[in-house]
Amino acid sequence: MMKTKLIFVGILCSWVCLLHGLNSQDDFTELRGPYLGQKPPGMTPELFAPGIVVKDGTPFNAVFSPCGHEFYFVADADGNGTFDIMWMKRVNDIWTKPEVVPFNSTYYDLNLCLSPDGYRMFFRSKRPIPGTSQSPKDRHYMWCSVRKDGSWSEPRVVEYSGYKTITASYQSITNDGTLYFSSPGTVGELDVHCSRFINGSYSKPENLGPSINTQYIEGDLFIAPDGRFIVVSCWDRPDNNGDSDLYISFRKSDGTWTKLRNMGAPINSEGNENCPMLTPDEKYFFFLSYDPVKDKRSTYWVDARIIEELEPEEIRLKD
Repeated sequence: MMKTKLIFVGILCSWVCLLHGLNSQDDFTELRGPYLGQKPPGMTPELFAPGIVVKDGTPFNAVFSPCGHEFYFVADADGNGTFDIMWMKRVNDIWTKPEVVPFNSTYYDLNLCLSPDGYRMFFRSKRPIPGTSQSPKDRHYMWCSVRKDGSWSEPRVVEYSGYKTITASYQSITNDGTLYFSSPGTVGELDVHCSRFINGSYSKPENLGPSINTQYIEGDLFIAPDGRFIVVSCWDRPDNNGDSDLYISFRKSDGTWTKLRNMGAPINSEGNENCPMLTPDEKYFFFLSYDPVKDKRSTYWVDARIIEELEPEEIRLKD
């Protein structure tokens, strides 16, 4: 009798789990139109798709493809405390349910960015690099997957000069293929570097210097496709509102950078601002705000004209 009861309970639990899974799929909201059907924001940041894409959290590293028909983001897909790269597609004007990208691993993949043409995806990961069998303990390396015939290739670790891997915590890329990323620095703990794509390979990383880097931490970043400005998440600076704020710098006509400037309200808050991103059409600016007290992440978007308002007058006049 006891064995029969246990079998019955097991069957009942299986049906409950199956029904829960089906209900979870059915609960996904049908999304139509550009930007997951969300109403575009004005000059005041607004939450992006709250509770819609990720039921118990928020999508971050939010990236739309250049065609606007794909949406990539990072989330804890299975609730086990790790991060996964996910995507959605717009088919017949309806967005598909989020799913993990085919090349995602169990090695903490995140901090993704798409090349301006949409054919390369860069991300950081702790997956074992070629020639090793174990995950690196204290560092992340940059990886790249290439899109061909509509599918993403198996990622390859990014190297410079053909043999050295790039340790990076966040990356962004310009039209000419130059990579910008934060990496252990010589000015501070983490500095912003760039690596140029020359004759089919990346050059030795260059530190962007004191206009961008300080004794403090320069982390998450976004570089405009044409390279005219860069947004950097900076930690522990004296003029921060929270532990980390977003700062912006503009490229001068001589190729040097203006000193990083705090983007201020309404972008920065008493929380931590990270993960800056501009939509490929350059209409909207995305960023992540994290409240360490509530342990809550929230992705916001705002009209990208807010960036124009921060451009120094001397640069605007020259343009």
